[in-house]
Amino acid sequence: MNKFKLLLAIAVLSIITTAKSYAEVTDSTNVFSLQQALNLAEKNNREILKSIAEVDGAKADNLKAMASFLPAIELSSTYSSTNDALYSFMYKLQRQVVSPADFDPTILNDPGTNDMFNTQVSVMQPIINVDAWNGKSAASSALKATQLKSEFTKEHVLFAVKQTYFGLQLAKNRLTVIEKAHSAASAYLKMAEDNMKQGYLKDADVLSVKVRLLELEAQKKEAENQIQSVSEMLNFLTGRNINAPIQIADRIEKIDFTAKGINDVSNRADVLAMRYGMKAHEQMKNSAMMKFVPRVNGFGMYNMYDENIGGFDANSWMFGVSLQWKLFNGGQNLGNYKKAKADFNYSQNDYHQYLDKGNMELSGALRTIHVTESNVVTYETASEQAKESLRIRTNRYKEGMERTSDLLAAEATYAESELKYLNAIYQYNISVFKYELLSSESKL
Repeated sequence: MNKFKLLLAIAVLSIITTAKSYAEVTDSTNVFSLQQALNLAEKNNREILKSIAEVDGAKADNLKAMASFLPAIELSSTYSSTNDALYSFMYKLQRQVVSPADFDPTILNDPGTNDMFNTQVSVMQPIINVDAWNGKSAASSALKATQLKSEFTKEHVLFAVKQTYFGLQLAKNRLTVIEKAHSAASAYLKMAEDNMKQGYLKDADVLSVKVRLLELEAQKKEAENQIQSVSEMLNFLTGRNINAPIQIADRIEKIDFTAKGINDVSNRADVLAMRYGMKAHEQMKNSAMMKFVPRVNGFGMYNMYDENIGGFDANSWMFGVSLQWKLFNGGQNLGNYKKAKADFNYSQNDYHQYLDKGNMELSGALRTIHVTESNVVTYETASEQAKESLRIRTNRYKEGMERTSDLLAAEATYAESELKYLNAIYQYNISVFKYELLSSESKL
């Protein structure tokens, strides 16, 4: 019986250990470092995937614009049957079967039914299409702009992931501070009740501690709700189910920072995208203006004729050059040109405004880093002093030498200073990430 109990205990322990190990492995799949979260977002974020699809669409538009240089080749096959005198004689000519007997007036007037199978290969080759050439250049510029826009979209999404990741760190640490303050207030309540029994305190003092506990419980619920909201956002940004559990592996701490010495954003991906967009508008304006110029195209055709399907008894070819010049089409070309010119002027102003705004934001981001870094030092010192003040007042309160209101005020000050210190680290880190985003340079 003892051996059986021993074996049973070992089996139960083994099952518990295995289950615990499995749970740890399962939970670990939901724990992410900042770099892992960034990698996940880069692969699964919807905005990034949409921007990649936009690039594919721009590539397709650029490919279509190649029609201004490459030939168009078409193969067609036509069957027709007629007893029309003119067409019947033309069919015989094309099939190269006309004989003297076909000039007999009786046959000419009543040729009977004639069948024709015509297989044709036609080629159209652009030679001088100046407006289309400018259109191709505009499509190339638009493709480059879309690629740069996609690059910056990725950078911006990764910045949002960093911001949310550190926001989740802040929210979790805020909950920890509140729980610690709640534990301290619970201890104060016990001390207050003991002191009241000994006649040192009144009912009002105990009630004030209870009120503080209720306030902390409300703050705790708010903090838990914030953690849930930020967790859902981080899941959303990384392309996961928003209700999936997610944990962060990195601690909240002040990151290292070194200024790049960049004071101009002209090489940033989004700014370059706008520059190429402006260039595309300029080329579209030139394309619209070139519609007033004639077009020259080459063409060629090779025909095969027979009265039976699949037969090629006769053939013919033709090639040539055509010139087309729309001298006036109701003012459409002029209207298109003026519209393209207005779009180009708008894009010019939009680009320079965006550039100036970007430089201003970059300058402000660097100043914000210095301010937030100073705040980190200030609130760290304040937190340490508040902690020491609370320690002194707690010891005095135990001895009945401190008022309950002063103790609660010291505890609230300490909790608030801790939260401000954590928030200062968060604001500093985000200001660094924002500076890195604003001062980034395109890799394309």
